Amino acid sequence: MKWAPMRFGGVSMRHNPEKLSISDKNRLQEYLSPCCEADCQVLGRELCRVSGEGVLFGTDCIEQYHTLEMLQCNHTPAKLVLPKMQPLYAYLKELSLSAEPRDDVLRYRFIFVETKSPRKALRGERYYVTGASGESLWDIAYVYGRPIEELTALNPQIPLIDDIDEGVRVRIC
Repeated sequence: MKWAPMRFGGVSMRHNPEKLSISDKNRLQEYLSPCCEADCQVLGRELCRVSGEGVLFGTDCIEQYHTLEMLQCNHTPAKLVLPKMQPLYAYLKELSLSAEPRDDVLRYRFIFVETKSPRKALRGERYYVTGASGESLWDIAYVYGRPIEELTALNPQIPLIDDIDEGVRVRIC
């Protein structure tokens, strides 16, 4: 079975990672009651962490790696699409070479950390994100925790909320 390629920030990986680890946990608080019974309360979901290792192939493997480095240096969250998983918005926290580069082959490691919302907007400040290929206003509303009605009111320039053209600025607040 051929899986869709992993994508981040509009860049598709030519080869999916060889190893992929996804950590998605709940935050729990454990309590001991006076009568010695233990209980716990769910305090919410922790941010998802995605780590892995992969190989870049081809005569341009160094350029492929530099493209990932540029995404990391951008310091902004982007849409992370993983094979067989729901997309999420994340930061590329770590990117490193995991072995000595060889001709046409480069091994690398990465860590992504999910983000649920953009930085908090100051009073009166406007905050925008850039739409990616295949993204909808529904996707952006979900990721940033905004009602779809609010986003449609803030973005009258987007006629079809089910399909946003790549590169369109979308006002979040």
